Amino acid sequence: REIVLTFQEFELLAFLSAHPATVFSRADLVQRVWQRHFSADSRTVDVHVSRLRHKLGPVYGRCLVTEYRIGYMFRPPAG
Repeated sequence: REIVLTFQEFELLAFLSAHPATVFSRADLVQRVWQRHFSADSRTVDVHVSRLRHKLGPVYGRCLVTEYRIGYMFRPPAG
């Protein structure tokens, strides 16, 4: 089914899915996805990942993996 994403959500999902199994810190994601410089502890990325997980649902939302104290990565669904 089609889901509606904001521009920033789409850009984040596109970036992470283009680099599967690669962990990126929050600061790296802010800089590489949105070309901005926020503090490394910015919760902006956390909010976008949370919203994406909710919109993607229980099956595909699990593809956005949190690496504790490191950052986030995209892990394609098995199958």
